[in-house]
Amino acid sequence: FRVDNEDPAMATVEDQIASLTARVETLEGFFPNGVNAGDNAFVLISAALVCLMTPALGMFYGGLCNAENVLNTIMMSFVTMGLVTLQWLFVGYSFAFGPGNNAFGSFQWGGLVKVSHMDPVPQYMPTVPHLSFTSFQVMFAQITPALISGSVVGRMKFSSYLIFVLIWTTACYDLIAHFVWSWTVDDTGAVVCLGWLCTLGAIDFAGGTVIHITSGFSGLVAAMILGQRRNADAMSPHNQPMVVTGAALLWFGWFGFNAGSAGAANGIATIAFMNTHIGAGTALLTWMILEWIFEGHPTATGASIGAVVGLVAITPACGYVTCMASVCVGAFGVICAYSSLWIKRKLKFDDTLDVFCCHGMGGVAGAIMTGCWANVAVNPFIPPQSGQGMFYPSYGGVPQGMLLGYQLAAICTAIAIAVSVTAVTLILMKYTIGIRVSSDDESQGLDRSVHGGDGYSLAALLPLFGSKNPVPAPQSAVGKVEVVQSESKQQSESKQHPGSKAQPDVVVVSS
Repeated sequence: FRVDNEDPAMATVEDQIASLTARVETLEGFFPNGVNAGDNAFVLISAALVCLMTPALGMFYGGLCNAENVLNTIMMSFVTMGLVTLQWLFVGYSFAFGPGNNAFGSFQWGGLVKVSHMDPVPQYMPTVPHLSFTSFQVMFAQITPALISGSVVGRMKFSSYLIFVLIWTTACYDLIAHFVWSWTVDDTGAVVCLGWLCTLGAIDFAGGTVIHITSGFSGLVAAMILGQRRNADAMSPHNQPMVVTGAALLWFGWFGFNAGSAGAANGIATIAFMNTHIGAGTALLTWMILEWIFEGHPTATGASIGAVVGLVAITPACGYVTCMASVCVGAFGVICAYSSLWIKRKLKFDDTLDVFCCHGMGGVAGAIMTGCWANVAVNPFIPPQSGQGMFYPSYGGVPQGMLLGYQLAAICTAIAIAVSVTAVTLILMKYTIGIRVSSDDESQGLDRSVHGGDGYSLAALLPLFGSKNPVPAPQSAVGKVEVVQSESKQQSESKQHPGSKAQPDVVVVSS
């Protein structure tokens, strides 16, 4: 604050001090009870970055699928931003983080009516308003079921998908989030774990178990129940620049995903930020090298997938490990994911966009690496019952290697709940309302049959080729560009300029 010595009203030092004190008290009224403006801004910006990841996922998945299903694929991610947000508002947040017991939250924070936009909640983020923490967490909730959509691209009824997302988020995601991330304040005023996996000693900094393991294994089950696509062997990424762009936006948003999970603009956020970048970069190069060796060439799609796998693997560990350890985490995540692709090919289950391999196995790898490399010197806020990673000495009376055991218990619990909820939900829906589109709709593509449009407009593309007379693309041609020469123009130009080639009259771009 500036002290104005020239103001006659501020002639004495006592008057100046009184004025400054009044200003401070006024500002404290806007940020009561220990709320830090810098931390609050950091968490809200991080939430916005995580929000960007859901449409970025749609772009990433959209480029990987075939052109007839690009709108449907993007919509399956985009729609969760509305559906899961309302679920979170009414019951989801209260079920996951509300006061309760070690197995379930409560209805106390339903509708967010008791969630303050001014006061913090000490057991979660003590320096930001409670509603800021809620806003940050809803972004995690909305992207998790969107990840599952990559396993069912091109063959699941959109209406059934919406119902499944609502049930799965409530019965699976909210439950696992409570198990791993719920805390409470005990009678002595100390902040202690509430969820039973957290109480056991399992740790997950930003969602490897809660988000990626649950979505990856749920995607596998969903793909098996739905069955194979009609043209599963023929599909390949239709738009690789779109894949790379989506992966880049995911990478960008992941800084908010991981660093924001520190809950404050502090050193833990810094190490999480840097580890995120190192893990992704290491995984990108590892995937590229493996692809070069076994497939003969490094592809843009492979590099993008490798980066995403690295981001998945480093997520549970980013706030607990050193920068050098994050190299091991990223590389190990790719080795597990790439190896699982061979298993997928042998077993021939049709997980369309390899959600199980990338997110399921990548999440398992990250959780295991957290049990090996978590270090209290990096993060002194690791729960005392957890100890530290297997590669470090015993800590706090917890024997060396116990954290890895806790991590394995969390992995198995998450897999069991995800598989059970997904299987029961989809099987019941399969024999009641149905979950798979008709053969005709699948052959035509879900963009037209479900959403009434095409991902790419022929009329918009024709001017790029100097064409004036659009000709409808044949349904049977997939991913082809055909040059059509009108017969009259060809004959006319042949007479005027013998031996010359006439310019194309129409370029037909089919989906």
